[in-house]
Amino acid sequence: KEVGGGARRLVAERAAERLVERGQLVFVQDEPGDRMYVLAEGAVKLFVSSRNGGIVELVRHRPPATFGEVALLDGGPRSASAEAVERSTLLVVTRPELLRLLRAEDQVAEALLRTLGTIVRRTTRQVTDLAFLDLQGRVARQLLVLAGDGNRTARTAVTQAELASMVSGARQTVNQALRSLESRGYIRADGRSFQILDRERLEHLAER
Repeated sequence: KEVGGGARRLVAERAAERLVERGQLVFVQDEPGDRMYVLAEGAVKLFVSSRNGGIVELVRHRPPATFGEVALLDGGPRSASAEAVERSTLLVVTRPELLRLLRAEDQVAEALLRTLGTIVRRTTRQVTDLAFLDLQGRVARQLLVLAGDGNRTARTAVTQAELASMVSGARQTVNQALRSLESRGYIRADGRSFQILDRERLEHLAER
């Protein structure tokens, strides 16, 4: 799904290290992009914002992950903003260095193509979810995505406001959806923590 281990090592050998604190922006939507990042430690979210201040979170990355590669490759502006949600360590790769690696190392080029494919698939899934899933279905899917491939009682930590931005919903209606899921025994909510109690039924809700 992301740049493979061998390719990451090649990139890391040429990359500078950057430490970002929680809440610090890595880059901002619409600014020029001249470098990409490999997330070594921590967590980073990518989000888009509207002129009136609305925010939609696109994805939340944890290691190993790469981000910021699209603007680096096409020379255009950043399509989203990136913000650290935990204290994070990033490896910074400039455009000239990436182009040199792409020319010299086949595995870097192959890994980057896989990453770009993942971005396209994620975007397609998000669009189809908006078109075919109701809010409760989108909340169910996002909780499963955040929990990853853990066991039946996997936990995830995210605020209701963050979850609302991930599913393109209002915080109040997302709160109602969570209460409904909890009352039916699908999840247990405890502050920022959501525990998945019935993964099978939650997955059924998230099906299109």
